[in-house]
Amino acid sequence: MKLRIRHNSIRLRLTQTEVTQLRDAGTVEEHIEFEQGQRLTYRIHSDPDRQTLNAEYRDGNILLTVPKPMVAAWANSSQVGMEAAGPLRVMIEKDFKCLDPADPEDNVDTFPNPLEGKVC
Repeated sequence: MKLRIRHNSIRLRLTQTEVTQLRDAGTVEEHIEFEQGQRLTYRIHSDPDRQTLNAEYRDGNILLTVPKPMVAAWANSSQVGMEAAGPLRVMIEKDFKCLDPADPEDNVDTFPNPLEGKVC
């Protein structure tokens, strides 16, 4: 899962395996280790009782909670992402293959890029 924070927005991009895991198991999580045992954890959780996509930060944890039906509809379609606007803009997207990756590992388990093979 890739995390991007810019201004007052947060974007998470998920691989094919992570999208499947979120749909089937209800949670996907990553973390960043800092010195002295400090850690930033970011997690997406699917909740059948939630009505809207929600983000919160607590004690070094970023938690995005998404309605379970929204996750299922997104995971089982060609829909690229889910988004919530408010004081914090939140985007959860499928990670597409980079057409010109700096590191080939960036394309491991990604979704096929719809622009691949097209002349721009």
